[in-house]
Amino acid sequence: MSEKCLFIVRALAFFLILSFLIVVINYILTPKKYYDEAWSTTSTYKGFYQMKKDSVDVLFLGSSHAASGFNPQEIYNHAGIRSYNLGCEQQSLLVSYYWLKEALKYQKPKAVILDTYMLFEYNHVEALNTAESCTRMAMDAMRWSPVKYEAIKAICDHDELQTFNSYLFKNIRFHTRWTNLTEQDFTFSQLEDHFELKGFSALNKKGIGVNPDYQPYADFDTTECEDPDPLMIEYLDQIRKLCDEKQIRLVLVKTPANVWSIRKHNYTAGYAAEHNIDFIDFNTKEFFDACGFIFAEDMHDNGHSNIWGAEKLSVYLSDVLREKYGIGGGEYGEQWADTDAFYRRIRSDCELKYITDLDAYIKAIDQERYTVLIGVRNDMTQYVNEDVKAAFSRLGLKLNAEKYDGYYAAISDYNTVECAGHELLKYSGSTRDKLQNFSIVSGGYDAGAQCSIKIGNTEYAKNWNGFNIVVYSEETRKVLDTAVYNGELRR
Repeated sequence: MSEKCLFIVRALAFFLILSFLIVVINYILTPKKYYDEAWSTTSTYKGFYQMKKDSVDVLFLGSSHAASGFNPQEIYNHAGIRSYNLGCEQQSLLVSYYWLKEALKYQKPKAVILDTYMLFEYNHVEALNTAESCTRMAMDAMRWSPVKYEAIKAICDHDELQTFNSYLFKNIRFHTRWTNLTEQDFTFSQLEDHFELKGFSALNKKGIGVNPDYQPYADFDTTECEDPDPLMIEYLDQIRKLCDEKQIRLVLVKTPANVWSIRKHNYTAGYAAEHNIDFIDFNTKEFFDACGFIFAEDMHDNGHSNIWGAEKLSVYLSDVLREKYGIGGGEYGEQWADTDAFYRRIRSDCELKYITDLDAYIKAIDQERYTVLIGVRNDMTQYVNEDVKAAFSRLGLKLNAEKYDGYYAAISDYNTVECAGHELLKYSGSTRDKLQNFSIVSGGYDAGAQCSIKIGNTEYAKNWNGFNIVVYSEETRKVLDTAVYNGELRR
């Protein structure tokens, strides 16, 4: 080989290696949200590309209200409708439009369900009505194609603070993240395989901080209307026209939300009537009562349904899709049938923090997928009797101790340990195939009456007198519950 050819080969190899490194570094630096996060934006969109072509009957779009309100697994289980939720945190209607356009390259849905929360002003200081970070995360997960090029150009045209190059070379935007990188930034290939919930965000709070006086709308004035955000109505029109062009039924919805209003309802209802589109507003008494929704129990907060509220909304909507529009009940959906067991485990995870009976609680946390960490503050013998010993024995624990002893126990994926004693007790271990470290400190009456349970560098123990219990899911990589037993199970 001549020196000139050798030089060309070496230059080409160098260019390929450099290009590969730039792509990898760009992706490592890019913020990502997977199934271990409340709003799993990256999992939602990366997972969509793994769905079998032309297998989805219904697509959901919209902000976090949609992501937490409509559960594809419940919809499939109830009505045989194969759906996917493309909603995400603060999804502007511009993003909704371009993700719909992208989705139609891979699927031929019969219906598109669009939550209308973002139709109105949400963030007046942002050109796109929503946080730049949320827009960017949704678009970063989209594959490069003419659709993505068009979307980024539109974003930059409307927002002069954003640049096309920052989407192409993400290190321009995220070069300062080097010091904040976490495990998930380097294990993205594993995490992207988890999209079992198909875009649904399973929230598990029951009415904490929720407006106790919320009432659905009944006998209200229908004349006063809220003005929509000009850019959002522009893209709602584009979504409507695209659905008309593809002969897809567009249905506008609004999930229950204290942040919604009658004025917003009136404008949306008028728009829907003008364009012969159905509008299902679950804030009106008709639909609110029809699905049996209870605001104080079925809301995670004032704007988002919890997993139990989403079940009610999803079952009701699936009946509408099946009975009114004739969608579903037909073809078997392997990708939905195969994920039901995972969803049932997630539902059980959400229910864990509401169990108040010790026997039922121990039975619930006796799962191989859980790591259970226990540290006692103060004299453990004050909180132990034969019934308590019998309950904890299900976990393989004996609870043997003397008066004034502290105590700890750790039940992980590879080991079970327990220890009692007068001195300050400390234990360090790991879980999730030894990838996640934890530590426990227990001080009985003679050792300062203290307790600490850390996973990584985060403290989870409540440090109350009694058995401090922390339950960690090895499957979803997060703490599911923190409780204390001191004669009763408290949180």
